[in-house]
Amino acid sequence: MEIKGFIENSLLEWEGRLACIVFLPLCNLRCRYCHAAHLLEPNALESIPREQVLDCMRRHEGWLDGAVVTGGEPTLHGDELFELITDIHATGLDVMLETNGTRPDMVRRAIAEGFAQVVAMDVKAPLEADAYRSVTGRDVCMDDVRSSISAVLASGLPHEFRITVVPGLVGLDEVRRMASDLEGADVIAVQNFQPNLCLDPALRSVTPHLPEEMDAMKDALEGVAKRVVIRGRERAIISRSTPASGG
Repeated sequence: MEIKGFIENSLLEWEGRLACIVFLPLCNLRCRYCHAAHLLEPNALESIPREQVLDCMRRHEGWLDGAVVTGGEPTLHGDELFELITDIHATGLDVMLETNGTRPDMVRRAIAEGFAQVVAMDVKAPLEADAYRSVTGRDVCMDDVRSSISAVLASGLPHEFRITVVPGLVGLDEVRRMASDLEGADVIAVQNFQPNLCLDPALRSVTPHLPEEMDAMKDALEGVAKRVVIRGRERAIISRSTPASGG
């Protein structure tokens, strides 16, 4: 398994912590709003030597609070993922594992065997096959996604579910339909998409949700989770000259 990206420190990915971020290649989805297309193919980027990444973590011992392992979809790498996390733990850092939840066996193992200290899971759409396909561009087993959600909710670990909202794909109605499946979550983060980097060119001219629309989605989730937050509010444009479309 190769590392395709590394950020030495960030305050954005792991709320309340200064964390480094490790990016792994490959993904089993093709989300239309994805802004990491360079990670979808294994040879699109040069690899970063693992020892170089681990050495950076060691040098920042006592300064960094943790490491975020993301992708792509990290769970596609099987045992190699857990070998990497073991090496990260040896530097003294906790790990946040980010996942799309399509491989519940891997999610459960990460939780049960102590590889992940925090889990962040993207929930792409209401848990309906057609809705998921419209966002991800792939047929996704809803039972797998539900199983991962259940594992995260029951884990006892700090966790976060992330909903990326896109006009025409995921808005207030979809968020309301997602709410019951996320009941009892620690945190639900509603985040605006980034049109200029979308995998689907048709979305690059779509205006993100307006601040008041983001607020309405947050309100729809209040009481579902212990805390509901909005991210990416600054990406919204204050007025629209024409209605946005999902492409």
